Amino acid sequence: MPGGILHTTSDSFDKRLYLLVMLAGAISVFAFAPFNFYPLAWITPAILFYALSNAQTTRQHFLLGFLYGMAYFAAGASWPFYSIYFFAHAPLLAAIIGVLLFVSLVALFSFGLLGLLAAQFKHLSLCSRLLFFYPASWVFFEWFRGWFLTGFPWLYLGNTQIDTIFSAYAPVAGVLGVSLVTVMVSGALLKLTHDRLSRGKLSYLPIAIIALLTLTGFLLSKINWTEKTGDVFNVAVLQSNISQQQKLNPDNLDAMINLYLQMTDQSRQSDLIVWPETALFSTFNNHMDDVVLPLQDSLRENQAVLIGGFFVNQNQGVENSVLAISADDRELYSKRHLVPFGEYIPLLKYIRWMGNWIPHSNITAGKKENGTLQVLGQTAQMSICYEDAFGTEIIASLPEATLLINVTHDGWFSGSLQPAQHMQIARMRSLETGRYMVRATTTGPAGIINEKGKVLATAKQYSNKIITHDVQAYTGATPYVRWGNWLIVTILLVIIVSGIVLQRKKHRKK
Repeated sequence: MPGGILHTTSDSFDKRLYLLVMLAGAISVFAFAPFNFYPLAWITPAILFYALSNAQTTRQHFLLGFLYGMAYFAAGASWPFYSIYFFAHAPLLAAIIGVLLFVSLVALFSFGLLGLLAAQFKHLSLCSRLLFFYPASWVFFEWFRGWFLTGFPWLYLGNTQIDTIFSAYAPVAGVLGVSLVTVMVSGALLKLTHDRLSRGKLSYLPIAIIALLTLTGFLLSKINWTEKTGDVFNVAVLQSNISQQQKLNPDNLDAMINLYLQMTDQSRQSDLIVWPETALFSTFNNHMDDVVLPLQDSLRENQAVLIGGFFVNQNQGVENSVLAISADDRELYSKRHLVPFGEYIPLLKYIRWMGNWIPHSNITAGKKENGTLQVLGQTAQMSICYEDAFGTEIIASLPEATLLINVTHDGWFSGSLQPAQHMQIARMRSLETGRYMVRATTTGPAGIINEKGKVLATAKQYSNKIITHDVQAYTGATPYVRWGNWLIVTILLVIIVSGIVLQRKKHRKK
């Protein structure tokens, strides 16, 4: 059976493979949080690889990839529907169409392109495709969709491995490196299965690759890439559990402010108190006298409070911001990477009618060159909302930053998978950088994560709780902090270009 698990022609291609890849794409969601059945991440890519190995035409390759991607993102990343329909009150049909267009676009520019690239290797050996070329293509397009059209770095397969030995690759090559290891294991398992069924024996190369990747992960897990600096300090994270419906009602503003002030008073023993994103659902300048200044006057020396809210800049633009308050200073960080169709609308003058369905659209991006705030004598790398999904943006101010702080309001997606997925992503950022992360969210799960990506303290979703834990600042740089994605992208390009060259040489010989 040269060249594939089943040697087929375009006429004999089994169209049931289209349904098979859609099923595999859909059930991939169970590998991610909150389900965390991570072995699925070794199985579902293998199903796609199996189908691609049977495809003969470029069209078949593309459709297999695209359909897998449609199911993958429809099951795992269709949560924008919650904010568009339930909270922005778009008509049901408009919300469905909008999400379908979003899912289709992401699937097209990731798995659809993966299928097209996989078609370039169809005459190479099955072993090389499963172990190297298909995995490299998968991860290359994970990287691609992480920046194309402002980027959507969600559902990276490597995130599913945060609690496995393969997560140890993250400080070296980031989440994309973990993804590459994961899909290489997937390809190796498929090759073992193929050889067992077709030849009645196992190949040594796939076994060797799985063993080598596992052993290397084990050895990497024993390395401490960063080291402690400064004294331990106590942090209180406020999870108010104010629902999105309550938050959008302006009549509730005073009650929400009073709740946060009460929770702050209950946290006075902590050195740092962190409110979530837009906890002050108003502009800071409107609440200087009743919130900001009284709070600042009440702080003891070496104590700080971070408040999420809105800031009006000199050009009357509204920024999604965090105000760091200490006894003798105030400092502002404003979100720089905005959510398209969530905080701003591209080409608004042509589609201005959509603004009615997206509250607080056209937020102004922050202009601060770095994303840091000075907190308790430490430099904290700040991120707001899904900014923490972009690993290269988090490392931009490292190794100078000794702590990561993320404030989020995932209440827009209450009832969906997004909040749990977001926490999983945050854990990966801590592991990549070797830094603690303090993470405050309105409806949860908030938490404090250590430098190894382990959650030290958290609260259940949709619960009112003050989370407290000691936090340690860290100094030094992991290889990922030093290299970013350059290492992994270089490896991917070397593999892909080598495959294309080999394919062309083989084609010329025919």
